[in-house]
Amino acid sequence: MITWMQRHKKWLVITIWISTIAFVGAGFVGWGAYDFGKSEGTIAKVGKKEISMGELQREYGNLYSQYSSVFGDKFTHEQAKQIGLERIALQSLIKKYLLLSYASDIGVDATDQELAQALVEINSFKKDGVFNKDQYLQILKQNRMTTVEFEKILKNDLIIDKVQSLFQINNKPKEVEDISSLIFMKDNIKIKIVNLEDISLDISDDELKGFWEENKNNYLTSSSYDIETYEVATSNIEPSEDELLEFYEKSRSDYVFEDGKIQSFEEAKESVLGAYLLEQSKNNALRTYLALKKGEESFQKTIKIFSNDADYEEYLEEISNLKDGDLSKPFVVNDSYHIIKLSKSNKPSPMEFEEAKELALNDYKRQSSKQALISKAEQELAADNLNKLGFVTRESIEDISNLRSEEANEFLIKLFDTQSKEGIIELNNKVVAYKIVDSELGEHSDNKEMLVSNTILDIKNNELFSNLLQMLEQKYEVISYMK
Repeated sequence: MITWMQRHKKWLVITIWISTIAFVGAGFVGWGAYDFGKSEGTIAKVGKKEISMGELQREYGNLYSQYSSVFGDKFTHEQAKQIGLERIALQSLIKKYLLLSYASDIGVDATDQELAQALVEINSFKKDGVFNKDQYLQILKQNRMTTVEFEKILKNDLIIDKVQSLFQINNKPKEVEDISSLIFMKDNIKIKIVNLEDISLDISDDELKGFWEENKNNYLTSSSYDIETYEVATSNIEPSEDELLEFYEKSRSDYVFEDGKIQSFEEAKESVLGAYLLEQSKNNALRTYLALKKGEESFQKTIKIFSNDADYEEYLEEISNLKDGDLSKPFVVNDSYHIIKLSKSNKPSPMEFEEAKELALNDYKRQSSKQALISKAEQELAADNLNKLGFVTRESIEDISNLRSEEANEFLIKLFDTQSKEGIIELNNKVVAYKIVDSELGEHSDNKEMLVSNTILDIKNNELFSNLLQMLEQKYEVISYMK
């Protein structure tokens, strides 16, 4: 996911202009939730125009919400930090203010009437289909914005929209038709699908051992620890009811149900007794710890535990803070105090062949299977042992039997991206040998015209505005105060 976001950062900055109307329509998701500091103060300056910290916070929230809408809960603040989302937000604002500076110089502005008209058309501010001032104010309050702040953003939106309209590009019908024919061109193909069932593998122990020798550092034992342990006996005194009640009153907030409700003394009595006895054992545990440290007492047993051993999870947590030879202070495991000494930390080391055999076999099968599939497909292609499929387009997913929909889609994408008239295309657990017999231009149709036309316009507009912004960066001084 991070790789995808890193690759698309530039695209986002270029194409995401201020989108107040659309964003408010989505319900202000995330605005005001990202606090870099106080909202006062200037974070950057473009020409004579200043960008405030509050604007940066809102832009960050805007972009964060857009990423979250794509990736859901997988997108976290840590990942936002990794891709430098704060910097992306600032760059996005700078580009917007470059356009606003340009608009000021050429006399482009938005009137109060245009602002009012845009405001009343925002669906989030409507009630029963009509603009409602109370709802407008309530939504702004929920998102910690004033009307002055919001209407400034909205006005800037309108100005940028006007600047963009100055560079309106139209496609010529012949241009759309020609590109549509190329995009939806057809290939007459023959194919042979090679599956795992079409190959056989005979792997000897010597062959597998050779693979293990070459890759033994991929098959390591878990980290392990030689430790000595001592379990301190829990106090066996029998407290009175009054003593338990007094103990409960001091720590009643520790005894709660899953819904957060505090348990009564009777409901918590068993847990209170366990905690009370543990508390009485505390001094004995500390005395034992000092005796073990001085060598006056011996540990009860010696064991080896591994870093993936769930049965010793609490021990592993304590071990992480120890060096070889160190003792842990008393800690609680299963209602009693334990003390451990880390005798030796053992780093991961290559497994012996028999220990790694099953893991190596699975990897070698996977590698050998892919090589065997490719070899088999190349043989079928060389012998021209392919089946006629006929003309296919990028949309012919249902026309390719023996491939699942996602496999057929991947095959067609790779087929129409290749420059070779014949070859093999690797899928997950299959390889397809193909030969393009003939090609034809696609047929232009009305239902595809809008899609193609919009795609062409997007490409042109991105290129045009990218060049415009480069020119404006030379025209207006940009100063960033962000560290």
